[in-house]
Amino acid sequence: MPQLNDIWTAIAGRAGIADRRPDFRFDPAFYARTYPEIDGDDAALLRHFVDCGKAEGRNGTYYSLLRRQAPHIDGALDRLVTDPGIRAAIDAGHPDALHLAFEAILLGAPVDAAISDFSMSAYLEWYPDIEAAGMNPLMHYLRFGSVEGGRRTLADLRKGLHRGQQVFRPELPTVLICVHEMSRTGAPVVGRDLVREASRTHNVAVAALRGGDLLDQFLPHCCGALVTQNPLREMPYLNADVFRRIDHAILNSVECAPFIHPLVAQQVPFAAYIHEYSDYTFPSWKSLYMAAFADLLIFSSEHVRDSWQGRLADVDFDTATDSTIIPQHPLIDGQVTERRRVEARRRISAALGRDLADARIVCGAGHVQWRKGTDIFVQAAQICADADPDTVFVWIGDGRNHQDMGFGVWFDYHLRQVGANRPDGNLFMLPAGPLYLDVMDAADSMFLSSRLDPLPNVVFDAVRRGQTMVCFDGATGFADDRYRGSDRITRTPYADPAAAVRALLALPRKTGTPDQDQPAADDDGPRLFHRMRSALHDRLVQQRNFVLGESRIDIPLLFTKSEADRPLRRQEREKLFRYGRRLLWRDVDDARTTVAASDNWVHRRLRLEEYRAIAPDDAGVADFAIHVHAFYIDDLDDDLRDQAAFARASRIVVTTDTEAKADRIRQMGADRGLTIQTQLVPNQGRDILPFLRLFGRDGLAGDDRIWCHLHQKKSVQTTSHGDVWRRFLHRILLGDQDMLSWAVRRIADPDVGLVAPFEPHFVPWDDSRRLLAGIADRFPGPMPQNPLLFPVGNMFWTKADVARQMLDLFGEDHPWPNEPIPTDGTEYHLIERLWPAIAARMGLDSVFLHKDDEERV
Repeated sequence: MPQLNDIWTAIAGRAGIADRRPDFRFDPAFYARTYPEIDGDDAALLRHFVDCGKAEGRNGTYYSLLRRQAPHIDGALDRLVTDPGIRAAIDAGHPDALHLAFEAILLGAPVDAAISDFSMSAYLEWYPDIEAAGMNPLMHYLRFGSVEGGRRTLADLRKGLHRGQQVFRPELPTVLICVHEMSRTGAPVVGRDLVREASRTHNVAVAALRGGDLLDQFLPHCCGALVTQNPLREMPYLNADVFRRIDHAILNSVECAPFIHPLVAQQVPFAAYIHEYSDYTFPSWKSLYMAAFADLLIFSSEHVRDSWQGRLADVDFDTATDSTIIPQHPLIDGQVTERRRVEARRRISAALGRDLADARIVCGAGHVQWRKGTDIFVQAAQICADADPDTVFVWIGDGRNHQDMGFGVWFDYHLRQVGANRPDGNLFMLPAGPLYLDVMDAADSMFLSSRLDPLPNVVFDAVRRGQTMVCFDGATGFADDRYRGSDRITRTPYADPAAAVRALLALPRKTGTPDQDQPAADDDGPRLFHRMRSALHDRLVQQRNFVLGESRIDIPLLFTKSEADRPLRRQEREKLFRYGRRLLWRDVDDARTTVAASDNWVHRRLRLEEYRAIAPDDAGVADFAIHVHAFYIDDLDDDLRDQAAFARASRIVVTTDTEAKADRIRQMGADRGLTIQTQLVPNQGRDILPFLRLFGRDGLAGDDRIWCHLHQKKSVQTTSHGDVWRRFLHRILLGDQDMLSWAVRRIADPDVGLVAPFEPHFVPWDDSRRLLAGIADRFPGPMPQNPLLFPVGNMFWTKADVARQMLDLFGEDHPWPNEPIPTDGTEYHLIERLWPAIAARMGLDSVFLHKDDEERV
């Protein structure tokens, strides 16, 4: 067993304190701080402690002090130690072993995590309340956290770390392959295959957000596998070589988006393999951040990439250079022997209780759900029952749940009504399992009934086993041009089961090959991982634009706004700007340059100017009215107090939804010497519909020509962020208690139709893009790829005529969506982005004011 002093000497040497602290039993810095009446250098302090301090009951270290106050800390400390030498001393009962362990862990990174299941920095990061309280993390954990429950340590993280069966080899490159879960479903199976192939040439680390049955199939081919729901907070504290020396990474699914954060933090280049359509990828930040930060996006099919075009445009993504198409498998035509086909039919017949020897078998496969169109598969069986009773439809896959209110309850009732699984019927449902390959071998054809499905693996399996396949146009990557030359694939109109049945019945029956098995020839080209790695390498070596340094706009995206995260925020911006992608403007000049470079008719009328303050009695201030929509009224009184613009306004109109609120609002105004006109409106249309209706039939707008529109809407983020955001908008639009904003002067100019704050975020059309086609013919030119500038937050100054034209764009009788509404993608969100277009259509400018010293978040 190593001597404790030797262990301490080695640890103190690594920490650079061996000369100052030769003995772990005495800490001169602690002694001087605890007993300030004792003078002297480190050597004098040590002499005092040895000569008399110890006898006087003075403590020489933090451990001595804490141990005396809370003896129970020894049990928690014992459970933390992982270092073999210290562990052996503790197990042998050495009286000073725990003292050494405590003082070593107290040194912090990198010593603490190397010798124990505790990290000082991780504990503070995971529990900011401890940091805010100014408490020492180790002392807090030992004294309180270990007994109060719920406080995690590295031991909890390391429970999710599974040792792989491959030995880490330093001479090999290391790749991290991420999957969102380890279930036996499409994307994780592709991930498993990537790991198997990569292990031939690389050290492989695997990370997943959730575990599953497939874990045991990853471990033989990797050096280690981590299951974590918080990669950013946990991955930096892994001490396994394979996770500390990652050269590049592959994120196998958009659902792996949480792994973006640690990869950007560690400056690891990565490719993202995208199987999912943007249509069902929510929340949208996952696809937005994947497009913004991936060095390369690899799509499984052109059809999937097409669905992402809006998301890619939202961040100014260069599709031609920064994306490619690589299917997970080649489509290989194959056959099965007649013997295998007959034997498979015999086994399925026995399982279903119906003789299928001479039947035409149509199979479907996959998780039972709406997206997979399992209900359409059932409808096709119903249609076919009369047309060809000898055609049998067999679906194999898990997911049936008769208690699932979203789909299962109704699907179960549907199956019972049509007589599924009756021996004399033509529709059967099988669970996933060993009969899968028998179904593939026995079936004549596959009906891919999916509403949206990129390149499901079951189709590759089916075609390899001699099947033909029918799918819907517009529903799958198998409708891509690259597959149109295959006689194994037939496309029919979207979601039309009758057309699918006609196509299925027109296909030839499968006949097995004679005698010996004749498996399909494998593809001779490079396999999936090799192709991905090569594509990523090619993209990285072609990079010519390198951006270094902090941007003027420092708003958190992946990381927090803390000073400690400033270097990480710098790295995320450098990566964004390196690829010319946008989630933020780099600075105001960047926005000005981008606007000036655009020839779009809307952008030509955008102006970006600096904020100025003016006096309320400035001669250039015209009469103006203020509208506030106040569904929430708790901050309204402060607004009336904090902005001189309310006292200068010729009219104040506040809309709200109850008479009680209206009474309180009018009283707020009276208390401050203001006359407030209130109007009751339904809680519909966020804040903007109550404003627009002021300009419609029987509206209250009257003859007032200039309006400021504000609202009291709460932020969808935290309350504190929402308050900062609202103050940011109000200050730029209105000014402060003594001065007015320059916006009041600019909106009075005859060539200006809109004035709003400059928003440092680059906010795109987002989900509102889907509505553009419906209004495109009402404008004199095409809408820009991105708005660039608009009144984000829907607070602005405008002319009454601009507001009237916005209302006319939709019409007063438009069937407006009711509350509650989605977070984006309705007419209300589109209107927010259309204000500059309405003004430009009228020949008016939209002015955006920048105030550099105003905090945004």
